[in-house]
Amino acid sequence: MSDTETGTKAVDLPALQADLADLLQLENDTLPMYSVAISALRDPLLKERLRVYREDHERHARDLTALIREMGGVPPVLPHLPTGLLKLGVQMAGLPGGDRTILLGFVSNEWQSREKYARYAAKPYPPAMAALIGSHAADEAVHYAWATEALRALGCGEETLTGQATQAFARMHGSVADVIEGIGRASNEAVLRLTRRP
Repeated sequence: MSDTETGTKAVDLPALQADLADLLQLENDTLPMYSVAISALRDPLLKERLRVYREDHERHARDLTALIREMGGVPPVLPHLPTGLLKLGVQMAGLPGGDRTILLGFVSNEWQSREKYARYAAKPYPPAMAALIGSHAADEAVHYAWATEALRALGCGEETLTGQATQAFARMHGSVADVIEGIGRASNEAVLRLTRRP
């Protein structure tokens, strides 16, 4: 990515690549959770909405992959380790309880996606990258809002004890994942700096 493409005079390429890789790994975390939830939901309307949102995540993954390659990087193909597996475990834990518990697990995982994308969207990126991440962040806000509304319709809104417990768990679960994933992102950036050609 040249200076004229980014609209800036100095681009910290390793930092940009590390941010994009972190977001791509977030998408790699999310896609299996969507597949699990879609296969287990009983309500066809809920299934269809998640299929539409899974397409958003697939598009996000394609966009991020293309941008990382454009910057000369190598897109990660794995989820975050170990947090991606923990998120999948949270989603799978809800399977025996039906649509309500499946969505409770789903909203817990979507909370972190919404929060992480919002933080990245607030960074001063080059214009094209900022627009892309901002668009993805807007999608994540829609997904989360839909999930909380769907839970409210199932009697688990944020005003209920179950809804409040879900929100507390989502914040704790997401915050722990953010710390672990932040260490991975910093390590990735350090490796990118060491291996960068002058």
